[in-house]
Amino acid sequence: MFQTIYPQLAVQLLLFSGAAAVLWSSILGVFMMIPHLNISAVTNATKWINFRQLLSAHLDWIMLAFMQGLAALMILAFDLSAPLWVVVGMIYGGWMNAFPYFLRAFGINAFVYGGGAIQKIANVLGSISVLVLICCWAALIMMSYEPLRAQF
Repeated sequence: MFQTIYPQLAVQLLLFSGAAAVLWSSILGVFMMIPHLNISAVTNATKWINFRQLLSAHLDWIMLAFMQGLAALMILAFDLSAPLWVVVGMIYGGWMNAFPYFLRAFGINAFVYGGGAIQKIANVLGSISVLVLICCWAALIMMSYEPLRAQF
């Protein structure tokens, strides 16, 4: 029904994406140290950034990286031939789900569908990521459940 990819490739893609998310979150963590520096020029230049929202994005990307790792582990442990849409959806959701927090740190409230085009697009992309992640997790869990596996 849906195109599947080799389990090893699915696992590699999910693990690579998760590792890249940890790297990105680590870089973001270094950037978050700016308010703690005693360099007034740098601190003044970044006053408009909401570092609490940046912290939310930082933590969310770490959690989403672990989510991608768990999805890879499920594919490996249950020997699943995951549909391509599940792998792509997990990766998309693993990156876009934290994006509204990231934008909010810079003054764009992507949690509200309103404002300018960037805010509306970010809201739609973030909302889609939530729906995609729910669908992907439901599919992985159903594929892992032995009696239902024959339907996939």
